[in-house]
Amino acid sequence: MAEPTLITPNGSSIPQLAFGLYKVPANEEGEAIILDAVKAGYRHFDTASYYGNEETLGKALKSSGIPRDQFFIVSKVWNDAQKLGRAAVRQSVEQSIEYLNFGEYYDLFLIHWPVPNYFVETYRELELLRGEGKIRHIGLSNFSPSEYEELMASHNNITVPPVVNQFEVSPFMYRPRDVEYFQRSGLLVSSSKALHRGEGFDHPTIIEISKRHNITAAQVVLRWGVQKGVVVVAKTSNFGRMVENRDILRLSLSQEEMDKLDAITTEKAVSEREMLEKERKTQM
Repeated sequence: MAEPTLITPNGSSIPQLAFGLYKVPANEEGEAIILDAVKAGYRHFDTASYYGNEETLGKALKSSGIPRDQFFIVSKVWNDAQKLGRAAVRQSVEQSIEYLNFGEYYDLFLIHWPVPNYFVETYRELELLRGEGKIRHIGLSNFSPSEYEELMASHNNITVPPVVNQFEVSPFMYRPRDVEYFQRSGLLVSSSKALHRGEGFDHPTIIEISKRHNITAAQVVLRWGVQKGVVVVAKTSNFGRMVENRDILRLSLSQEEMDKLDAITTEKAVSEREMLEKERKTQM
């Protein structure tokens, strides 16, 4: 079965199933994990300058023998570069390209966090880098609707709109108003922590649905994300689980099951997450 793709506002396609690189070690062990992900079928890889493994990713993908244009590679510019100004943002992106050393571009580059008073200028520099062919698409990460509106305010003269906003989305942290807001605004939504770091898999609803379909808890959670129409970013170092995590395209959850999964998220969990995000942004 062909992997589903999502279409960006400018007509490009993004593989919906992504392999996340957070905490993948920057050594031979990390290369082996990435090569296993390639073997399992992943072609969309999500890293960041903050993760420190862009070079490891590039080495692994090059050694796979698969052409660069068969991969969709994402990275992110970290907060410290933003605060140092546009020249530092440019240097950070160019360093990420040098570390990757697999082609001379990234398919998508995100602003990792909207650092107050700096993210607009960061975005403007990414626009220039896109014009130079060093990045093909620009995206956001951890932006709230109000921060997105601040970015897109007419006086900022943004000429290349972002194609995606990545933030935490799973049955355990589902904020439908935010997801629907960005989708209505023409952005794809990418789900960080799509597996909620494996926490909550013992929830009665997850267990009930996994038993009904004879699938794993992770497959239930990932299939939910696919049916929500978001990019699903998942990570595991176990090859068998990589294969399982991709073996969700033959599945289909009923609307009743989707509704039950939607209801797992509590108001308390959302409130705590939003408070944490606010605190992080205040301290940047």
